Order: sequence, then structure tokens, then C-alpha cells
Amino acid sequence: MANYYYIVAGLPSLVMEENKSVPKFQDIMGNLRMELSEADLKIINTLRLPIDNKNLVNILESKNVEFDSRGNYSAVELGNALKSPENFPAYMQEFLEAHRANRQLFPSLTALDQLTRLFYDEVTQSKNAFLKEWFQFDLDLRNVAAGINIRKNLGHLEALATERDRPGMFTIIGRNDVAEAVLRSAAPDFGLAGAYPWVEKAVALGRGGLTEMEKGLDDIRWDKLNELMGFLVFEIEVIAIFVQKLLIVERWMRLEPVTGRAKLDRLVEELRGSFVMPAGF
Repeated sequence: MANYYYIVAGLPSLVMEENKSVPKFQDIMGNLRMELSEADLKIINTLRLPIDNKNLVNILESKNVEFDSRGNYSAVELGNALKSPENFPAYMQEFLEAHRANRQLFPSLTALDQLTRLFYDEVTQSKNAFLKEWFQFDLDLRNVAAGINIRKNLGHLEALATERDRPGMFTIIGRNDVAEAVLRSAAPDFGLAGAYPWVEKAVALGRGGLTEMEKGLDDIRWDKLNELMGFLVFEIEVIAIFVQKLLIVERWMRLEPVTGRAKLDRLVEELRGSFVMPAGF
């Protein structure tokens, strides 16, 4: 793995360039494509695959929703996916082959949740330690949140903006130990808080409104990213963590600009205080 001294040290100025309220994700990706090795760029692009998943299903189901350009693939590329699936990750190829054959891989799940399950199955086996741990955590958090919402029986979710992905609010993905506990345990914390300290906070968030719960869940994600940062300084994982945080910022800029601005300010302050250029560079 390369050490990206100049990229990491330049992240604060990149975020605050021209006093923009939020940096354009594609602009940042343009910079990273020029600077990162091919192997390290694949790590960053893996973080963007959930966006591609939603875009792909929206196109296949002819949903009239705005295309999210922050993914890896263009609308044209995804539109041709059924004809040329070999150009996509293995989990997408499996999904596309089943879709072409009108075959349900997981009959109880929506198309997006089926694709999402295949994605998690693949990415949680990644050889990259950061990707493996981050997406395993994200899957577990998603399933705990879904379990909380199932218990609350949130009937008003029909009225939510499409950005909030209603089906996923109730869907348990996969069948690992956390998923099984959520499905089977009657304990308030699903019997998980001892092994996963963040579960207690997630359960507490479930006692409030949905928007506040969503904000809190993203705070849990943010804290996990800081934990994964550990003592890393200039490795690719630092850039990956920055990119994932930026995706959280952009989500809230769309849903609730005040919250998005607060998260952007937090990101900037963390960047300002985290990195010191070593002598000789």
C-alpha cells in the first residue's frame, strides 16, 4: 500500500475549496483517480457500489427517480447491464442473470434488497481489512435498525422520501449471528449489547422519531469510521474513511441541509486536527 502524504494533507483545502457549502463528489473523485494506484482506487470504488445498486434497480424497474451520479457506472452503462453483465462485479452479474431469467434469488426480498444481500455477501469477504470490517459493521447496524423498526411497526414509512429506501427499513439482510439474534431474541437489545456496545445506543434512538433515529445511526457510523481510523495517518484507508464520511454528508445535504452542514463542519474540523505533514515532505 502506498502512503498518500500529499493527498491526505490536502483534504481540508479540498473540502473548503472556493468556500463551497459541500464539495462535489465527482470533483473529488476526479482528483483521486489521478493520484491513487489502480488497486487503491478499487477500494474507494467499492464504497460507491451501494449507489450503483440503487441506480441499477431503478433503471431495471423503470422507476422515475433522479439518477445518482456518485456511483461508478453511468446511466448508459447500467442501462446496458443486461446485455453486457460481464463488465460488472460478480455479485451484480449473479443478480443480472437471475433478473434476465425472471428468477428470484431470495423470494422474500425486493429486487434492491436481493442485490444488497449479494453485495454484502461479497464485500464482507473482501481481502481488504477495512472494507471487510466496515461493511460487516454496516450490515449489522442496518439489521439492528430494521429489527427496531419492525418492533415499532412504523406504518407512516409509506410517506417517506425515496432517498430513505422504505423496504430496507424493515428488511433483515443475510443470516449471520447478528441477523439471527434480531430475528429470534425478545430482549430489548436483542441480546447483542454485550458484544456490540453501539447496539444500546441504536435501541435508545428507536424510542424517538424516525428522522432523529436516522441522524443518530449515521452518528454511530461516523464514530465507527473514527474507530477504524485508529493510528492510520497517510494510508489509503484514511482516504476511504474520508470518502465514506463525505457520502454521509451529501446524503444529509439532500435530506436536511442544516444537518448536512453540521456534519460537513465536523468533517472539516476533524481533517484540520488530524494530520501533520512529516518532516522532509
